[in-house]
Amino acid sequence: MQMETRMIQNMFLYLEQNYRQELQLLQVDLPVIQEIPSVHFSEAKQLVAEEYKREILVSDDFEPEEEKLLCEWMYKKTGCEFVFVTHYPSKKRPFYAMDSKQEPGATESFDLLFRGLEVTTGGQRIHDYSEQVKKMKKRKMNVELFESYLQMHRYGIPPHGGLGLGLERFTAKLLGMENIRQAALFPRDIHRLEP
Repeated sequence: MQMETRMIQNMFLYLEQNYRQELQLLQVDLPVIQEIPSVHFSEAKQLVAEEYKREILVSDDFEPEEEKLLCEWMYKKTGCEFVFVTHYPSKKRPFYAMDSKQEPGATESFDLLFRGLEVTTGGQRIHDYSEQVKKMKKRKMNVELFESYLQMHRYGIPPHGGLGLGLERFTAKLLGMENIRQAALFPRDIHRLEP
């Protein structure tokens, strides 16, 4: 999360220094980021429910409206248009997401929300062979089908993690576009399947 914060800060600085004219033409106000606040998944769910008098209908994931409301609340409290949400429930994350040692049922993962939309998912991955196999079996996955994936676990990989930034989602929100298709070079929909 610290790396992504620095990456976004540097990206905005680069845009400001090299694309000022284009930003003015598109009427883009780049957010100023000192730091990005973070909130635990369960705390975020409870916060949105209490602040906006909403019943929690889905306990293990965010509804799109909850993401919008959380960002709205965080912006009012901190002035930041971004928020990291951490420790998502294990059952809502991929089989390779590392489970939290301190909090059973949660993962060492995060989403980055920007202006009401999830633009990044990231976290730590399982690097231990027996831990990975155990989680796969718990999910009733056929371990034999993943032998090539498990080779790196068997022979040793260091602790690692990463993130995936949805560049088109990010761009759409940055430019104030209503639909992600407006930020996609070759959008796909019912009328367009090929470039």
